[in-house]
Amino acid sequence: KWPQVWRTNIGADHRLENGITLTSDVSFTKDLNAAHVQNWGLRNPSGMLNAPGDNRPVYLSGDSGNNAYVFTNSDKGRIWNVTLKAQKNFLNGLYTSFAYNYLNSKDVNSIEAEITGDAFDFNPNLGNANNDVLSYSKYGDTHRFIGVVSKKWVYGNDKWGTTISTFFEYAQGGRFNYTYAGNINGDSSFQNNDLIYIPTASEVQQMDFSGGTTMANNFESFIQQDKYLSDNRGSYFDRYGALAPWRGRWDVKFLQDYNIKINDKKTNTIQISMDMLNVGNLISSDWGLIQQPNNVQPIGVSLDTATSIPTYTFNPDLKETFGYDSSLASRWQVQFGLRYIF
Repeated sequence: KWPQVWRTNIGADHRLENGITLTSDVSFTKDLNAAHVQNWGLRNPSGMLNAPGDNRPVYLSGDSGNNAYVFTNSDKGRIWNVTLKAQKNFLNGLYTSFAYNYLNSKDVNSIEAEITGDAFDFNPNLGNANNDVLSYSKYGDTHRFIGVVSKKWVYGNDKWGTTISTFFEYAQGGRFNYTYAGNINGDSSFQNNDLIYIPTASEVQQMDFSGGTTMANNFESFIQQDKYLSDNRGSYFDRYGALAPWRGRWDVKFLQDYNIKINDKKTNTIQISMDMLNVGNLISSDWGLIQQPNNVQPIGVSLDTATSIPTYTFNPDLKETFGYDSSLASRWQVQFGLRYIF
C-alpha cells in the first residue's frame, strides 16, 4: 500500500502583557502503512553464531536462494515532536525569538536508496533480516535550540536603514550505529549492515582476533573511551541508537538600505547585504566545528560457515570515536548581495 500516516497535533499561543508571545506545539505521528523492504529469497535463519556473548541467528547454506526484493508495509513507526517558542517585537525595531525542539522518531527502515535491493542492504539489522524491527530513525535532531535577534535603525530622514541580525543554533543529532565490516550472519547482504555485539571486558579476551591479544586490547581501549559502547556492554547496538556530540553555530547578517523616493506613494530601495555564516569559526578555529564518527564499522569480521565461528579484526590506529568534519559545514563563509527593490 502507499505510505500513510495518522498525525495528531495540538498547539497554543499566548500573549503576555509585556508583549512576549509564547507558542507550544505537540504532534504525534503514527505509521499506518510505512514502506519496508524484504528479501523473499531468504528463508528464516536456521543457525546460531558461535561467539562469546553473541548468539544471533545466522543463515546457513540452505537458508537463501535468488534475491527477491519486495516492498511491504509496517505500522510500527511513530514520531513525537515538541516545540516551545518565545518571541517579542519591540517598538524600537528590535525583534527576538528563542525556540526549543525535541524529536523522538522511530521507524523500521530509514530508507536512503532508490533501488529496493539497496534499501534492504543498507538497513542495519540483527537476526532475521526481513523482520520489521522498530528502532531509532536516522533523520532529525533530537534536541535543537535556535534563536534570532534582529535590530533595524532608520535615519537620515528615512533615507537610510541599517539592519543587523544574528541566528544561532545548538543541536544534538547525527544518529549513527556500528556495523561489522563483513557479513557475520551469512545473509544475502554484503553491504556491512550487521549490527555489532558490544562485548564485556572478559568476552573481548575470549574473541578470536586475527592480531591476537594485542588487537583485543586495542578494541577494549576503544570501547572504554566510547560512551555508547561503554554504557551498553553485553548487549547489541541499537539501530541508529547513538548520537553525535552537540554542535553550535552563529550566523550574522548585515543589511544596508538606501531609499529612493519616487513620488508620494512609491519608494524604491537599493540594498547591500553581507552574510557571515558560522562566524564563530572566523573568530576561533576551534568554534563552530561539527564532530562525526571516524569509522562506523570499527571492527571487521569473517565467518567460518562450517562452524559459525567468527574471526575479528580491529585497526589499532582507531583510538577515538569522533573526529572533526572538514566540509563547509565546519567552516566560516562570507557572501555579499546587491538588490534593487521596486
